[in-house]
Amino acid sequence: MRVLARMRASSTFVSGTILTAAILLIAALAPILAPYPPNAQRLTGGLLPPSPEHWLGTDQLGRDVLSRLLLAAQTDLGIAAAAAIAPFAIGVTVGLVSGYFGGAVDWTISRVTDTVIAFPFYVIVIALVFAVGAGAPGIVVAFALVGWVGYARVLRAMTAALRDAGWVRAARGGGLSHARVLLRHILPNVLPQAVVLLATEIVLIMVAIVTLGYLGLGIQPPTPDWGTMISDAQPFVTSHWWLAAVPGLAVVLVGVALSLLGDGIGDVLRVGAPAPRTRRGRVRSGPRDRRLRGSRGGRSGGGAPGAAHGAPGAVRGATSAAPALGAAPAPGAVRVRGLRITAERPGALVDGIDLDAAPGEALGIVGESGSGKSLTLRALLGMPPGGTRVAADELSIGGRVGMVFQDPMTALDPLTRVGVQLREAVDAGPYSGPDRGARVRELLAQVELRDAERIARSYPHELSGGQRQRIVIAMALAGDPAVLLCDEPTTALDVTVQRQVLDLLDGLRRRRGITLVLVSHDLAVVAGTCARIVVMRDGRIVESGKTARVVRQARDPYTRALLDAVPVLPDPAPPRPVPGEPEGAAPVASGPVRSGAAADPAPGAAPAPVAEAPALLEARGVAVRYGERTAVADVSFALPRGGALGVVGESGSGKTSLAHALVGVLATAGGEIRLAGAPLPARRSRAQLRRIQLVPQDPASTLNPRLSVGAALGELLRVHGTGRGAADPRAAVRDRISELLGLVGLAPEIARAFPNELSGGQRQRVALARALAVSPEVLVADEPTSALDVSVQAGVVDLLRRLQRELGLGLVFVSHDLAVVHELCDRVLLMREGRVVEQAGAEFFRAPRSAYGRELLSAVPRMPRG
Repeated sequence: MRVLARMRASSTFVSGTILTAAILLIAALAPILAPYPPNAQRLTGGLLPPSPEHWLGTDQLGRDVLSRLLLAAQTDLGIAAAAAIAPFAIGVTVGLVSGYFGGAVDWTISRVTDTVIAFPFYVIVIALVFAVGAGAPGIVVAFALVGWVGYARVLRAMTAALRDAGWVRAARGGGLSHARVLLRHILPNVLPQAVVLLATEIVLIMVAIVTLGYLGLGIQPPTPDWGTMISDAQPFVTSHWWLAAVPGLAVVLVGVALSLLGDGIGDVLRVGAPAPRTRRGRVRSGPRDRRLRGSRGGRSGGGAPGAAHGAPGAVRGATSAAPALGAAPAPGAVRVRGLRITAERPGALVDGIDLDAAPGEALGIVGESGSGKSLTLRALLGMPPGGTRVAADELSIGGRVGMVFQDPMTALDPLTRVGVQLREAVDAGPYSGPDRGARVRELLAQVELRDAERIARSYPHELSGGQRQRIVIAMALAGDPAVLLCDEPTTALDVTVQRQVLDLLDGLRRRRGITLVLVSHDLAVVAGTCARIVVMRDGRIVESGKTARVVRQARDPYTRALLDAVPVLPDPAPPRPVPGEPEGAAPVASGPVRSGAAADPAPGAAPAPVAEAPALLEARGVAVRYGERTAVADVSFALPRGGALGVVGESGSGKTSLAHALVGVLATAGGEIRLAGAPLPARRSRAQLRRIQLVPQDPASTLNPRLSVGAALGELLRVHGTGRGAADPRAAVRDRISELLGLVGLAPEIARAFPNELSGGQRQRVALARALAVSPEVLVADEPTSALDVSVQAGVVDLLRRLQRELGLGLVFVSHDLAVVHELCDRVLLMREGRVVEQAGAEFFRAPRSAYGRELLSAVPRMPRG
């Protein structure tokens, strides 16, 4: 049904299908539709013009042009289709194998491909036709030998890009064979582009057939062919132009039809096409204040692509039935009355909310995903998403508006140096000074980025997450905004960088008097930054007020539920000084120290791991390298059965690399990993892979978008033997799928859903169910709660705790959220720059031995105490 809906929705597919079907029908019925035999000659009636007797006239031999045109369509289309099949099959296979396996296989195939491409296409085709013989067999063989390279190159590049995609890694980690991963997972995702290429190649083959016929190397007379018809008409092109024009027009018409069909099939087969991106964090020039009172407008398309500047001026797409008058707002003041945002589907996305922010105030908006927080900010910015409609009794903002979006990598052009992007932001703002470079340096200084020259020359990928977020803030400040809107600006940052960004925003507010509107699902972040809080749910405000009152005396049950879901860290104990140790250094831990163990920046070393029970999973001096760079160095720990180890540290500390090495996704460069006392080899068997399963950070990227939940789980179950030997294997698999979904708290009906139809919490639970499908002994969870709302996060943590208790699973929990680690784990492994700084139990959260541990804990946002 989804495919049929996409077919009907694609005008390209509909028009291409109709045109192609009409051409194919005419070609199939050519012997019936032709008014005369195509080769019947009447020398006395040669070169007759079009007439009722001969609609397209006759050629020099008196043959009916229309009849030959129809039979030529049947001939040329048939040969083109036959000649396209072999290159398509060969090219797709070669491209998949080359891109997936890489290494020596890719190198060898690429050299063969380059050799074939080095020869001019028509020269090699003509040579092959001469060698094999003119006519249809020669054409088919020639294209089978040379036509595959285009598919191979494109499919190779696409497969290489997908090879490291999360859902491909998950399929391999689940023990699926290479052949199944290629055919079941990668091929369906590259097939749309391959089909588009096929339609294009058929057109090219058609043109080549016509060209060979024109040269006398294609279809041999007297068989009708468009190429020979054009060749025969060449002497008469000035006097009887239609003899050459009509077959030429037929070739063009076939090309247009197949191109439309190919593009349409690609549209139908594509899943989850991304919405157009916009450039973030800019401020658009305009009047100093923006007011909307009683204005009326139509549907908003969200602005032009590539322009997500702030919008001082009238809000586009806003309507109101009740005009209101008033004085211009003070610079930085925000006033919203009766804001309503609707879309094509029934119901309001944001329904009648009221907001106020005084100049220089920090206002926090909290709520779960789907509550309308980000939509409200987009309405304040004046750039609602496409397909939405904004209405307000009053929406006024004093001065310019800037916006800082959640993910700086999507806000920055990856191919442009950040200095150039900052200069563009300066040009878009009110700056009128002659030296734009000085303004860029000034902005970098305002966001506390040192070494401005190096930063300006850098590309986004060369900067850390915190540096990229500061660049986006600088771009928002380039237009001298009076109001700064921040949409989840610290979600993906570790606690130390998060604290730096929050301090920066608060400092900018205090120094420049900017009004700050901060959206977050992290109540602790908002409570520590904002003086007032607004709590949203389902597009409505359920509670608002001063932060202290809302946090300590919440009136609405939903607010209380959010507060109850926030994990709480214990208050840290004051560090105990060690005699003879410099002030501020980490106390030296008692106990033996492993040779080569990592040292904290301050004097002191991490103690050797201590296992309180026989180790289920053990790492001994594990190292991971990417080329010359060492990501993990000499990491050791022991995880008992049923135990939970939290791996913490800032971004770049090696946490994820260690997790991937544990599950076998990355090869270790040193040391060994042991499971139940037995060392795991570099290339693990299917049985070994299934015993340690990964729960990924972003389940949306690790669930194949073309497989339903039931199909994804069922594939793993069948591969690992579920239902084998049962009276009804399919029923056994279905029952096991329902059991797995129930185990993670999901209804059986979820099995029919696709990943894009699930919420973040549901996708994370599906990822857990997939990991549990193969009955693992150890779960390695990599940041599984980093982007989840606090209530959903609490549900996932409770689920992991229950599964650990009921199934006896060992758990390695990688996270930068220390509060969640405290709630879930009984031991902590603290990493920095790939090395272990400290290992400890629950006492780490009150009295860490290392200075780095104390630094991390002090940076964690904490809820105000009642």
